[in-house]
Amino acid sequence: MNERQIVKELRLRLREYFPSLQSFIDQDIITKSDWRFYGSIQFNLIKNFTITPEKTIRESKANLNKIVKFYENETRVRKLGLKSDVFIEEHDINIDIMRKRYEFYQTHLNYWKKRKESSEMYFNYEIYMFLYYKWMNNYELDQENTYKLLLDLMGFCNYYGARYFNLERLSSEKEILLGEMKLSTKVLTVIDKDFNQMDDELLQEASAHLN
Repeated sequence: MNERQIVKELRLRLREYFPSLQSFIDQDIITKSDWRFYGSIQFNLIKNFTITPEKTIRESKANLNKIVKFYENETRVRKLGLKSDVFIEEHDINIDIMRKRYEFYQTHLNYWKKRKESSEMYFNYEIYMFLYYKWMNNYELDQENTYKLLLDLMGFCNYYGARYFNLERLSSEKEILLGEMKLSTKVLTVIDKDFNQMDDELLQEASAHLN
């Protein structure tokens, strides 16, 4: 299937698995910008499930390096700022807010450094599956059908790793992703040019799902 066919089949399954979804859109419970954000998640899952294993590994390693570098820089800047009374005074900085942001970025840095040092392979699709689960949970959509839709998507994409996934594995990995992954909206703009081109409204929607 090409991308257009995959999207078409995906929409048919969405209507089948989540019949209330259209009413959420009609009633503006799901806003247009949030629906667009969901579309971007789907697009990125399709992109990740249709590339070769070799390209998957290359891109995953490259993005992991970008993520760690981003959090290292953000942590370093705030750590240095907290050490300088002059800097804090000149820029009228709220120390409590800066300290909280430092701790936020340090926690994220610790998570991603751990992933980088781990012997377990990191795949880009984990980020978009994390966002997918966050989005589906936000509207309390049926859990089993949430997994089935992902399995269908892997099948539509002819994903080489699809045979290793089932409802049980997805359920188990979802709990791990939602319980452990640390992700901020800024990271999305660092690793993906499509997110970098998002307008402010769409980025706000992404932030809402990550908080």
